[in-house]
Amino acid sequence: MRCSLLNKSHGFTLIELAVVMMIISVLAMLTTPSIMNEINQKRAAIAVEETQLIVDAARSFRIANGTWPGNATCSNALTVLKGGATPMLVGIGTHNKYNSPFSTSCTAQTFSVDQNAVADWDGYIVNSLAATQIVNASTSQLRTTIGIPGSEPALDSKLSRIATGNAELNRMRTTLLLGGNNITEVNAINAVSANLSGNLNVQQAAVINGLLTANGKSQFEKEASFDDVVVLNKIVAEGPAVGGCKTGALARNSAGVTLSCQSGVWTGGAPGGVGCYVPQYNQ
Repeated sequence: MRCSLLNKSHGFTLIELAVVMMIISVLAMLTTPSIMNEINQKRAAIAVEETQLIVDAARSFRIANGTWPGNATCSNALTVLKGGATPMLVGIGTHNKYNSPFSTSCTAQTFSVDQNAVADWDGYIVNSLAATQIVNASTSQLRTTIGIPGSEPALDSKLSRIATGNAELNRMRTTLLLGGNNITEVNAINAVSANLSGNLNVQQAAVINGLLTANGKSQFEKEASFDDVVVLNKIVAEGPAVGGCKTGALARNSAGVTLSCQSGVWTGGAPGGVGCYVPQYNQ
């Protein structure tokens, strides 16, 4: 009799355990989709944020450097954005939360980020991230594309006063008109030619490697030193200068003898080629 009661008690416990396991299974079946949805929602939300960070960094790079990050096709844009002394992108991996790699590309006017999500949640990302579309529904491939910064076309014709990394922003493409104003605080000027209508003041040495042509008078207020010969092309005749001459002036006669003007008379050459001019007086 006692054994019979024990057997009945043991059987009742197994039934209870089976019921409990069945209830747990039902609850698990009901809660698992909810848990997966929550996980996918978190993944999708992070994918949206990370993609936004990438395109924002690419836009900042374009503003700072005038080009999209990376090589000609921007395939290595993430490496460039995350590199350097002051990286523009920090904390972003090479894959999204769906374990899909970020793939970057660009054209002259656009920058794109490609990635894969999962079914159903690709639409969530598209609706949460501007300029994003599904480019391959079978693989849930998404593409986010941005254009050049809106300020770039407006500032493209403006000359930047600081070094931007883009030489074109510091280069004049037309004549610079200053309206009669001055240019000061200049270090070195590299030019092909210069036309000056006024004076040229040089405080230190002026080095001229080519020909110096002075169409007007040249005046030396102090000593002049020549390390080579001085060629006199002015030819005059010895004797009283026709129209006079300036005392101290130098010239030469047709034979090449140097003459000097002394009191209105060209003097220095003699019949033998050496000597001085001797005035002839009537007896």
